Amino acid sequence: MRLLKDWRDPLLAGVLWSIIATGTLALRNDMGAVVLIWFPIGIAVAAFHSISQRHWPKLIAVLFIAHVLTIGVYSGDIARTIAYATSNIMEAAVCAVINVRVLGSRTAVPRRLRHVIGLFGAAAASCLVGAIIAAPFESQIGSVNFARWFMSGMLSILIVTPLSLKLRAVVKRTLSGKRFILDRELVLALAACAALAIIALQAERVTLMPLLIAAMVAMAVRYGHSAIAMTMLTYTAVAMVFSIGGDSPAPFLKADIPQATQVLQSWMLTLLATALPVSAVLLKRDEMQAELVHANADLHDNLMLLNLAEQLTGLGRWRLDLVTREQHWSKRMYRLCNMPVDLPSDPGDVRSYLPEDGEGLFSQYRLHKKTRDPYSFDYIIPLDNGAERVLRLSVLNEFDDDGRRIAIFVVAMDVTEQIEREQALDFERGQAVRSAAEAHKLANTDSLTGLLNRRSTFARLDAMLDVAQSCNSPLSAIMFDIDHFKNVNDTYGHQTGDAVIRQIAELARKQARQGDLVGRIGGEEFVWLLPQLDVAHARKLAERLRQAVEVGVQGSSLPKVTISVGLAHYRWGDSQSELLERADRALYEAKKGGRNTVRRAA
Repeated sequence: MRLLKDWRDPLLAGVLWSIIATGTLALRNDMGAVVLIWFPIGIAVAAFHSISQRHWPKLIAVLFIAHVLTIGVYSGDIARTIAYATSNIMEAAVCAVINVRVLGSRTAVPRRLRHVIGLFGAAAASCLVGAIIAAPFESQIGSVNFARWFMSGMLSILIVTPLSLKLRAVVKRTLSGKRFILDRELVLALAACAALAIIALQAERVTLMPLLIAAMVAMAVRYGHSAIAMTMLTYTAVAMVFSIGGDSPAPFLKADIPQATQVLQSWMLTLLATALPVSAVLLKRDEMQAELVHANADLHDNLMLLNLAEQLTGLGRWRLDLVTREQHWSKRMYRLCNMPVDLPSDPGDVRSYLPEDGEGLFSQYRLHKKTRDPYSFDYIIPLDNGAERVLRLSVLNEFDDDGRRIAIFVVAMDVTEQIEREQALDFERGQAVRSAAEAHKLANTDSLTGLLNRRSTFARLDAMLDVAQSCNSPLSAIMFDIDHFKNVNDTYGHQTGDAVIRQIAELARKQARQGDLVGRIGGEEFVWLLPQLDVAHARKLAERLRQAVEVGVQGSSLPKVTISVGLAHYRWGDSQSELLERADRALYEAKKGGRNTVRRAA
């Protein structure tokens, strides 16, 4: 089934081509008529337009067989038959390829002058290719016969091809169940064109050919692009009927049949060149008219939606025409701006109704006079009860083709409650952030001294150990506590003891370098961590801290105390517990050695 479906259209095209070719050859060979148009080439071009490009190889094969079988009956010369088949198929394929490139698709119609020029160029180029291929096999080609051959192909492509595609579309719609309606007015108009052609082609005393041109243009204006091809086909049919039996297709011309044929073909090409641009202009006009109707319908729908949105969402709108100074205010906009609602839609100068004579509003418009994208800002309207209303104004500038701003369109929304909710949310968010920061601080900080607590100190020590091990950098740990601190509490009380601890913490904080860490890990016990410092310099800092505590704080009423200090330096592979254990042993040695001294771990 798939194979049959793929070959169906090419086979139908081949059968149709054979029927049209047989009829055309019968008219020329059996009835002696002059064939002004080589109808089969138009059918072939239409077939290439109708069939998908992926099936073109099948179409070429079918058309080639149809050419050989049909033309071979009349020719009898196999070489000439193959040459004519190659010529016609190449002509049709070249024309179809160029047409698709010119129009953009296989089904498009010419809508611009460049399309018309492109189609003429495609027809001329493809017919020239076909004539050149067939010329060596024509015994009496000559310039006249070459021109006649060339023009008959062009006329067929420009007349038969669009009519074939139009007829195919009508048949397809009819087969799909849609009713076919015959345009009787068009049929009568074509009959009138045929009658006019009969008269014009026989009139010898006065030329009536301009009337045929006028009729062609009138048909294009009244019935569109396809009417041009129908009218031309009508003129062609009349001329070919005149030529049956070996007569001239244009009796009014005093010339032999080849010359009359060439003149009539040239005139028909000129007529097409005149009418097709007119048709393209009319198509463009119809397209623009359809777009205008569609735009007006969209505008109406948008206005309806805008009115509905204004009612449902409380939007207000205002438009100011900067050229005519005309305005349009919606009733809702008056209410939002606390203006009288009985004002006309164009209230004139509104500055007196706005706060500060509208300076805050119009200054924004001046600031954004060159802005092409929509912009927005908040505008505060004081109310009669002393409260304020916050309006969010969304503004769009309109510009002309020269880039001048010609209008301002404004949509307003009352966002007072939204602003209040946002402010409340921001306050609550700030409160939450502050609470979280406070909780974090309490979780990591000793509440008495403000130093890091035991858990946070040990966590930071782990990180310092990782750096020291990975970078092979020095790290020292100083552990110190207050000598005879129990006597301080017993003699002066716990409040004084707490004050002494705070003073020691502050002295340690001042002695520490940037990047050092001082933490309280027990009642009167502290740790000072010194990264990137060798043991000799660490010993000096430890001694300096001991001296500072011994001297005390000038003017302080607290009892003087001393500290014992233990120093340990990081060894490769030390864990947290190993480093602190060695510092603690050094501290014990300092206590054992009389206190108020510094000892370094072995």
